[in-house]
Amino acid sequence: MFRFYFLSSILSSIANHQSSINNPKMRIIVCIKQISHIYSRTGMDPEKHYLALEDEVFRINPYDELAMGMALHTRDLAGEGEITLLTLGPLIAEAALRRCLAMGADNLYQIDMDANTDPWRKSGFLARAIKDIGADLVLCGKESLDSRNGQVGALLGHHLGIPFVSCIRDIVMGSDKGSLEVQRSGGRGLREVIACPLPAVFSVDLNAMDPPLPTYEEKKRCRSLPVRKLVYDRDTFVSKYIRTRTFPPRARPKTIPSPDSRLDSHDRIGELLSGSLVEKRGEMLTRDPESQVEGIISFLDGHGFLEPKKATKE
Repeated sequence: MFRFYFLSSILSSIANHQSSINNPKMRIIVCIKQISHIYSRTGMDPEKHYLALEDEVFRINPYDELAMGMALHTRDLAGEGEITLLTLGPLIAEAALRRCLAMGADNLYQIDMDANTDPWRKSGFLARAIKDIGADLVLCGKESLDSRNGQVGALLGHHLGIPFVSCIRDIVMGSDKGSLEVQRSGGRGLREVIACPLPAVFSVDLNAMDPPLPTYEEKKRCRSLPVRKLVYDRDTFVSKYIRTRTFPPRARPKTIPSPDSRLDSHDRIGELLSGSLVEKRGEMLTRDPESQVEGIISFLDGHGFLEPKKATKE
């Protein structure tokens, strides 16, 4: 009897080990940006940019909160998984980050460096941290509330060398366990369904999964969880952005023919409102996305937009 029980326990442990190998936990990383949101300027001091203490609120990016809700939804679909929060810069909104931990995240990593840098360097350091931590899925907001450039997600996919899908609103499990199907808005009420293999980077749009409200017990538990710091050489990624002089665009002069005096008043007013009768020259790219990208690149190259510029010292 003892031998049979011992043999059955060994077989069950081997089966559990095989199932853990065949069905590993999904590792999800959510990139969260801390922002300083200014509601008003009620201060009196010009050196402080007319800001009072109550005018500036430190919080996390709202789109990244939706990415956290999408991560919880994806973990529920997968059955099990590990969610890691990754932020860059000093902890100016630590209370909001710990609130995200209380929603259901497992770890919190911080890249120790200045957050006031360009998107290329930000995505480079985030990609290096993601490689060190390891992830099957990377989620982030489609843009930040302060800068609104929406470039970090696409640059992350470039640095990691994995697929990138922007502005998703829902995730469903694919036909096989190595892929996901995402839904995104196609405009005019249309929905696009894209099958994407893992690992991948997704940026989350509005109308996505709202994150749950954490309980008091969960918030209390996450107050003492450690923040793991990642320190990298700040000269690893050099900025690729070159600042040049900027000026407001000027309208191109064009010749507008005067209305024909032989026409009646209705037709003359129509000519005045129509402006120039010369149609704009252009080409509508309606083929597959690869051909459209090639057409855009050839247009930019033909008009001299892709010529390298020398960096100028300010």
